[in-house]
Amino acid sequence: MTEADVPAVVLIERASFGDPWPESAFREMLAERNRFNLVLANEQDEPLGYLCAQCVADEVQIHNIAVAPDSLRRGIGRRLLAAAEAEGLRRGAFGAVLDVRGTNTAALAMYGRFGYRRIGRRRNYYVRPRGDALILFKPLIAEVP
Repeated sequence: MTEADVPAVVLIERASFGDPWPESAFREMLAERNRFNLVLANEQDEPLGYLCAQCVADEVQIHNIAVAPDSLRRGIGRRLLAAAEAEGLRRGAFGAVLDVRGTNTAALAMYGRFGYRRIGRRRNYYVRPRGDALILFKPLIAEVP
């Protein structure tokens, strides 16, 4: 993700979430060293989806992933997730963790296919609409030290 991608990413964010991150959050993340922000774009260089993550100690924390509504079910989320896991491994992560709305069946199915398993719940984590987040984890290597 670059500064030039931010306006399109914000539009995807607003179309995807009831309580979207502000544009300033994406700009701030671009400046932080331990974060990485990925965009998958079409041939015209228009973002179709994005993922925001960071490595903390030996874990990649996936903070946000979204795909433009007209680009859903085309493998974009899967490609972004695979790229984030690969980047986490490159940076020394042994596992990946993320939060997902408990009612987001499409995302839960995708994460399940990727090998993520539920390890916890954050009650009333989401504001609009109010809802719980499920905490999912996936080991990125066969044996986590």
